[in-house]
Amino acid sequence: MARPGTRKSRTRSPRTWRLLTARVRGGRRWLVFTVLGVVVLAGFVTWLGYGSPAFGVERVEVRGATFTDPDKVREAAAVPRGTSLLAVDADGIAARVAELAEVARVEVGRDWPHTVVVEITERTPRLAVPTGDGYALVDAAGVVFRTVEDAPSGTVVATLDDPGRADPATVAVLTVLSALTPELESLLVKVSAPAATRITLLLEDERTVFWGDASDSDRKAQVATALLSRPERHFDVSAPDVPTVS
Repeated sequence: MARPGTRKSRTRSPRTWRLLTARVRGGRRWLVFTVLGVVVLAGFVTWLGYGSPAFGVERVEVRGATFTDPDKVREAAAVPRGTSLLAVDADGIAARVAELAEVARVEVGRDWPHTVVVEITERTPRLAVPTGDGYALVDAAGVVFRTVEDAPSGTVVATLDDPGRADPATVAVLTVLSALTPELESLLVKVSAPAATRITLLLEDERTVFWGDASDSDRKAQVATALLSRPERHFDVSAPDVPTVS
């Protein structure tokens, strides 16, 4: 009999040790097989996504194109047929499509399992510049992006020698237009800008407003609006603090 307060010494039998050893070995085998299974599964999923034709590109869908040729967008996107959707370089596609003059913004997405979606936002014309065969359309950023036969509704006809973002006269005209009051804008017929410092507004009834350059345009717009009630037909607000009429 064991003395009080003492513990019995227990020893495991050889049979018990064999059972424990077998369990440990079995657990190790299970772990090895599990890891191998995960590796094999990951490899299969990777192959399925990148190497198999299951998710290969079969079509490029263009959305948002009203006057832009969708084939032109697809050509710019340059997505190789059969490329895995997982491997498609969406940023690269967007950058290439954004180089098209007609495109203001572009987003690229995936429509599983076989379609790349290119959604564009086209530029909105602000100016219509007369050319020999129609009108060159210019957006609010000064980008010339299209030529049409007739000036679209909502655009301002502007006479410019060399329209574009790098043209000071184009930039000046856009600045002036952004400062016009509703009264002036409703009467505006055309803008002439042979130079950035020689901007003239042609209003209804053949009245004109000589604006000069684009500086202090908010003040010039207020002064020109106040002069509309006068009977004279020609207003000079190039120096808004001392306007002249004739």
